[in-house]
Amino acid sequence: MAKPPQIVLTPFFRPRDEDAEEQEMYVAGFVDKDAEEWATIQLEAEMVEQVVMGHQTFEVWCDWDGSIQPQPAIDRLYEHVFREEQLKKTALDELVAEAIEQGRNEPNDEILDMFETLHERLLRAASAVADEIARRRR
Repeated sequence: MAKPPQIVLTPFFRPRDEDAEEQEMYVAGFVDKDAEEWATIQLEAEMVEQVVMGHQTFEVWCDWDGSIQPQPAIDRLYEHVFREEQLKKTALDELVAEAIEQGRNEPNDEILDMFETLHERLLRAASAVADEIARRRR
């Protein structure tokens, strides 16, 4: 009796809509040598992203030009997302302007302390930069 042909399946995982700017669903399953999909399931993007990113630690990097960017603590992940241009840099002054705009309509008793803390930290940062400029000019 002849053996039935062996079917080799390879697992896959991909966005459901690869052209979408923001994913809503992912598809996982198996594909055979003819690219036919087997045993596929759809997974909500929020669930997938929580699992994937839930175990990652991110740091914040402030560049000398005043731009700030998230940075995964794992070097291999950093290299990959940097190469794929998935780490957006934002200028410090733009971040501050956005924080002010987000708090613009908040009652003073809820946000004034936060703005005062932000102001104090910005003053300390500006002072540290001024000190470094002065040190380098000596």
